[in-house]
Amino acid sequence: MDEETAAQEIPVIIEEVVASSSSLPLIGGLSILIILILLSIRYIQKSPKVSKLTNSNDKKKKVDNKVTLDPKADAAYLVNCLRPTSTPLEILYAIATTPDTVAVTSKHVALANELREKKLAHLATKKSEASHKSMDDLFDDDGWAEEDEDDPAAAAAKKAKEEKEKEEKRLAKATGKDVTDVTKVKLEGVDDGVLGQEWVVTNLTKLGVWPPPGFTSTDLNSKKFTDENGKKVSPLNHPGVKRALIMTMGRLNAKKLNTHPELMAAGPKGLIDPTYFQATMEYRQRVGQVLEGTLRMACTLRSYRLASSILDAIVMFKIGLMDVNSTEQRDWFNGLMVKQYGQGGTPKLILDDKFLGVPTPEPEKKDNNASPADKKEEEKNKIAQQIMQTKQVTTTDEKMALEMTITRQHAESFTKEKLAAAQKQGIPPQIAMQAYREAWFILVRARKVDDTDGVTPITTWDGALGDANHPASNHMKFLKEKNDSLYKILDSTTIQSFTTEFASTETNCENRIVIGWPFVISNVAQKTGKVKIHLPPPVEAGKYEFCVTIKSQEFLGVEEEFKLVVDVAKGVEKKKEDVDADDDTEGKKDK
Repeated sequence: MDEETAAQEIPVIIEEVVASSSSLPLIGGLSILIILILLSIRYIQKSPKVSKLTNSNDKKKKVDNKVTLDPKADAAYLVNCLRPTSTPLEILYAIATTPDTVAVTSKHVALANELREKKLAHLATKKSEASHKSMDDLFDDDGWAEEDEDDPAAAAAKKAKEEKEKEEKRLAKATGKDVTDVTKVKLEGVDDGVLGQEWVVTNLTKLGVWPPPGFTSTDLNSKKFTDENGKKVSPLNHPGVKRALIMTMGRLNAKKLNTHPELMAAGPKGLIDPTYFQATMEYRQRVGQVLEGTLRMACTLRSYRLASSILDAIVMFKIGLMDVNSTEQRDWFNGLMVKQYGQGGTPKLILDDKFLGVPTPEPEKKDNNASPADKKEEEKNKIAQQIMQTKQVTTTDEKMALEMTITRQHAESFTKEKLAAAQKQGIPPQIAMQAYREAWFILVRARKVDDTDGVTPITTWDGALGDANHPASNHMKFLKEKNDSLYKILDSTTIQSFTTEFASTETNCENRIVIGWPFVISNVAQKTGKVKIHLPPPVEAGKYEFCVTIKSQEFLGVEEEFKLVVDVAKGVEKKKEDVDADDDTEGKKDK
């Protein structure tokens, strides 16, 4: 008997056995046995009770995608990790290990693992179904294969069942429970050629930046974190902490990773693991927000060194580089700006009309259509302002004013580029302009200098400004006395480190901020603007040098710094009625 004849006879034999059981030759008996075995297997596969029994032990609790955050505890952890000497990298490491950061990254890891398990289970099921395809072809869910195709009732039932399955799929997709979606997600370690977290670690290791440089020598490395099993582990052995640190180092080395041939080839093919790379976008946003809050902490603590390091960390993380002081990195950044914005596109602030002294009234804005009389009045006001600026500051003045005119040299080049980009993308220009943000930060320090040469520092000055009862060396005590909310969450070690920072009159003028002042450009076309900052005057007569440092939160190597000397005279204490009269006058002006 040839193969074709045998294939034709198998259904006949089975059909005969089913049709007649009165006569059972040997081959009929074997056929019945085969049918019984197939039916038994089919029953086991389809039985919901058996399915429930076999899968009950393997079924895991679904991962909840919600995360409970505690901003106060997060702030307390972070500020107590900071010291006046903290480097930009140490600041970023601290942010990567805060409770809220770890809670978020741990949840991402758990969700990614759950998705990976679902896909592996789906692939295993698919493989199992494929291996039993020949058996499944013998049956459908309602009986013998192809038995009732001509039956109108059966056809209607079949169509109704198909419609029901389609509706269930639509509902599952709408509610995010569509298992078929899992099959479409490309996952590293499951799908061939997909790049994700492990690929990033491999390349960070090749670059010599994994493990994170200097991390093992920080106090953070000795901390213990509770993993998903309730076990206390070191930072690099905790999945959430490790992931945050990988994302941090990945961002700081983005220039090299983003241009890597493997990543550039994988992108167009869709071979990118979204459970890692999409999470990096959320992580970048979170770190940016935390850095802003950390900068406010440094200003409250009046630490110039810490504030400067935080500003450097902001630029490093935003641009993607390891060292803001690297000549190589600065040359690269300048070249990038010239390439994108042209020769005049390198960011730079030009500072004019710098003044420190008695506050002057703001002149009214010029009106090009003003009458000759109005223009004459404007000129008189300008002269009056110049005269006011010659007035000497006294120790009893309520405040001084630091004023300057700032011109953005790069405004025109940036505007042209933004408009061209908006036109190319089909975005209305006004919308593109609204999305612009350029942040700068002004740090002011002060020292007393010799009355004769105006240069030599007077190292005995206690740094008191505005109130003789609050010298620079007692700043932490001052925070405690005023029941400051930040001081309340400081531990004793942190308090001691910042107290020591200002303990010496020889160094506190270098290390202490008089004021930290942000200014943000939200109009890319704005070329010129005026900045006025009020400062408390010294309580001792003499000459003082105020050092003004302007640092960018966006650009590399564009720091500006200048010094102004002001001569402060001994003032006359005002009587109470004079103070009240001044307050009334100010109140009327405000109205």
